[in-house]
Order: sequence, then C-alpha cells, then structure tokens
Amino acid sequence: MLKIEKQLVIDFGKGNAKAAAALFEQLRRPLFAYFYRLSFDRCVAEDLLQETLLTIHSRIETYNQDFAFMPWAWAIARNKFLEFKRSQSRVVRLIPQLIRSNQPATSFSDASDTGADLHNCLDTLSESTKEAFVLKHFQGMTFNEIAELQQIPLATAKSRVLFAIKKIREYFNRGEL
Repeated sequence: MLKIEKQLVIDFGKGNAKAAAALFEQLRRPLFAYFYRLSFDRCVAEDLLQETLLTIHSRIETYNQDFAFMPWAWAIARNKFLEFKRSQSRVVRLIPQLIRSNQPATSFSDASDTGADLHNCLDTLSESTKEAFVLKHFQGMTFNEIAELQQIPLATAKSRVLFAIKKIREYFNRGEL
C-alpha cells in the first residue's frame, strides 16, 4: 500500500499549498486506478477521484494524526464509490444492453482483449467481491487492510478474493474468450 510521509500530511493540515499539491499527486494515481478498476469508466473514475480529493481537503481537520493516513483516505474513497453505486441503483435505464453495447470495451490496458475479458468476468461478481479482488491484486493491499476497509472479518476478505480468483480461472478455462 502507498506510504505517505507523515510530515506531508501535517503540513497539508496546516494549509500548506505545496504539501497539498504533493499529497494529491501521490494519491491521484492509486485512487484513480481503484475507481477505474471498479467502474471501468474513465469519467466516473475521474469524478470520484475529484470528489474524494475534495472530501480529503475539506475534512483534513477530522483526521487523527495518531493513525496512518492512507486507511483514512481509502475509507473516504470507498465511501465515495459506495455512494456512487447507490445512486446508480436508483437510475432507471430504458435500454441498458444497447447503452452498454455501444460503448467501446474499456479494459485495464485499452488494447488488451484479455483486459476486456477480465472486465466482463469481474462484472459478474458482486461489488464487494470485485472490490476485494481489485484492492488485493491491483492496489497491493493485505487481507488485513481489505478486511478493515470493508469492515468485515479477515476470513471473509480472504474468501472474497479467493472466490474472485476462482471465477476468473473458470471464466478463462471455459474458453469464453
């Protein structure tokens, strides 16, 4: 997981603009990747990234410096994603298949068929399972960190990741490429 220098966070909390720019630059890439790998939509990922950074900026005074910064930042990011998913579940789409089929396949590396296939496979998983897999294999979090972030037992975090791996293997072994 990304390590943030404590002094940078302290300076940011005191209103130092250079510290804010440096901190946000360090957060930008991993947070964007997290949102993109969960949504498979660059616009959504960018919007959620901006909302997360604004929330971090506006709530930095609530951050307890006795604890690590990144779990606090990841919790904000996760909450932004969950808010987005809740809002999406309320949206009624008239022709969801047509909307989806007219969009180019967005993958982890846009030119990769394997990435598109992985996207399709991950799309079949529950949001919590997909998130656990992304956090483990793309964000490099430990099972303990995933369990803490998702507020679940350690065994559940492990089972979600292993379930996702099993489904991915089944998908690719069935020849659905």
